[in-house]
Amino acid sequence: MDLAPTGRTVFVAQWALALALPMWIFLGRVLVGSEVGWMVVFGLIYGPIIVLLLLIPPIVALFDGEARRARSVRRAYAIASAVVWIALFLCGLALPDGGDDAPYPSALSRWFGLSDDASTVALLVLLLIALGGWIAALVTAALGIARSRSAVRA
Repeated sequence: MDLAPTGRTVFVAQWALALALPMWIFLGRVLVGSEVGWMVVFGLIYGPIIVLLLLIPPIVALFDGEARRARSVRRAYAIASAVVWIALFLCGLALPDGGDDAPYPSALSRWFGLSDDASTVALLVLLLIALGGWIAALVTAALGIARSRSAVRA
């Protein structure tokens, strides 16, 4: 679990993306042809919770003294973080929305003609991938702490 060559970029980006990705999921989709409806309300309610959850692995990773001194992250943590970020970005494209009178198609539905059901399945798969990546980021951050502390003792 050595430091990643792109670790400094991940070290900085993880804080900004923890704020930007929830905004993309709930609001930014309109930039790529998706309409927004009630998801904005859900974003106001669940967006702060998602931000807090996305901030947990970076906060845990700060306790990795070796990586913190280098202002970097470990390779496994960088990969796990990238998985979370890519999956959440794609979630914004797959998330269908709804209004009072009719459902609004997701960006994937508009671009590729997917049904709302297919788009929802894609969203659920992407959410599971993001959850797995988030758990992996948390575990690799904790393993980095353990490795950093064992290196200090040795």
